[in-house]
Amino acid sequence: MSPAVSPSDMDRPAPAGPHPAVEPLPALTSLRFLAAAYVLAFHFAGYELSRAAMPNAIFLGYSGVTFFFLLSGFILAYNYQRVDLSERPALARFLRARIARVYPVYLLALAIGLPSFVAWTLKTVPPLQTLMAASAVLAPLGLHAWVPGAACALDCPSWSVSTELFFYAAFPLLLPLVLRRPGATALVTLTAWAVGVTLAILAWALYAPGLSLIAPTTDAANLLSQAIKYNPLLRLPEFVAGLLLFALWRRVRLPVWSLLTGAGVAAAFLVGNVEAIPEVLMHNGLTALVWAPVILAGAQIRSGPLTAGWFEFLGRISFALYLLHVPVYALVSSLDRILLGGRLAGLPWLVVGLAALLSLAAATAVHLRVEEPARRRLLRPRARRQAATALPSA
Repeated sequence: MSPAVSPSDMDRPAPAGPHPAVEPLPALTSLRFLAAAYVLAFHFAGYELSRAAMPNAIFLGYSGVTFFFLLSGFILAYNYQRVDLSERPALARFLRARIARVYPVYLLALAIGLPSFVAWTLKTVPPLQTLMAASAVLAPLGLHAWVPGAACALDCPSWSVSTELFFYAAFPLLLPLVLRRPGATALVTLTAWAVGVTLAILAWALYAPGLSLIAPTTDAANLLSQAIKYNPLLRLPEFVAGLLLFALWRRVRLPVWSLLTGAGVAAAFLVGNVEAIPEVLMHNGLTALVWAPVILAGAQIRSGPLTAGWFEFLGRISFALYLLHVPVYALVSSLDRILLGGRLAGLPWLVVGLAALLSLAAATAVHLRVEEPARRRLLRPRARRQAATALPSA
């Protein structure tokens, strides 16, 4: 979160929207906030604590991106199940809706992250410096997740948006396959995931033995780590799994209590075996064992705290929160060094608390003042846009 993610279309469609109206799933919107907060906790704790001091449950916060990839597939399938995306007008509406949903906040986050990006790049030596600098061009185009070194240079969480854009491009081809042949698609997806993570595990063991995939300590290991963690092809099975979750959900509705119990058991197992399970396996999709039943349960919940308006609003600001929390933390740290001489360095929880509150405030402001107005404007039917621009200004 990155997602990555995750950026899924949970908002009610505007009039004449890109897909038929669907019943809102408010609990899934609220769960987006919990996943974004989980990623935030992982990043902030990593900045302030050593791995030895970090609880395993917090260390697995990076798995929030897997949640977003799964949720993105589920919600897109839910929204577009009755849309024929082979028709050019429908495909154009889909792509415009995706751009409207993602790009306003995405570009703003990249712009906010530029000062830190420039300072970090100037301190880096070639060849990594060249790869990092390429992010200035690749990131606005949504291509940087494909290039190790560039993937995490400019607002690191933005890599998951780059990956998600690839998912959007593949979605019109994948959705008919999943809806028509879910069993065969599941078998192919599971096989592809198993082959991908196996090759990645072997590559990591061969070229970076004894190092952490999450926090590599050499430039070569860092490049290999990014190639494994962020490559859109290696993360595609998580998105397809979300599509398959929808195919399952529309056929079978399991009891919420059984789904949440299964998620809890899986979470306890993974947290208890963090050191024994290869990091590649854990990072690139294994935590779907926890998130998949949570999503299935959330899709069925129609009452309770997760459906409260205030919680749903937090879910709606989650995309901005996910993209802005790293630049906000960098700002807090910089102000501490410049204005306070680094006095907050000995008060890590104060730094984390300030950064978290500022991240929430920034996400709220950006959602209300940038994200929603820009999305509505971009989704406004062309005739209405032209009429609006033709009106004389007051």
